[in-house]
Amino acid sequence: MPIYGEWSNPAQRRCLYKAAYGSWHLAEEKAQKASLKTGDLIIAYECYDCKKFHIGHADHSQHIVRQVALSSVNSQCPRCHAPIPDERRYQAAESGNSTVYCSEKCSRKWRKKKKTNHQGVMEQGD
Repeated sequence: MPIYGEWSNPAQRRCLYKAAYGSWHLAEEKAQKASLKTGDLIIAYECYDCKKFHIGHADHSQHIVRQVALSSVNSQCPRCHAPIPDERRYQAAESGNSTVYCSEKCSRKWRKKKKTNHQGVMEQGD
């Protein structure tokens, strides 16, 4: 039996009204802004249909994963003891790091101090 009519691509319908971003970084930036604006958890994801990046509300499992990730990472900066912003904690958890600092400035100071201490030990050993 022949099929009549025009086939419409379902992927085209799903992505048609969504903003598509060329990079995950840009989509994540937009998702963070939307999360702050709405108070909901909005995430960036790669679309399997168009291979671009979209943003949308997180489902229940994504909420759970983020809570577990946050609980596994320090909540206080090991250098200055200031609270660590959640976004920095998310990034540390995603990359597998358990040590994270409150800011990039604190992180640089800690690395510089660590490097100086390491060089001092190396000089004493010579």
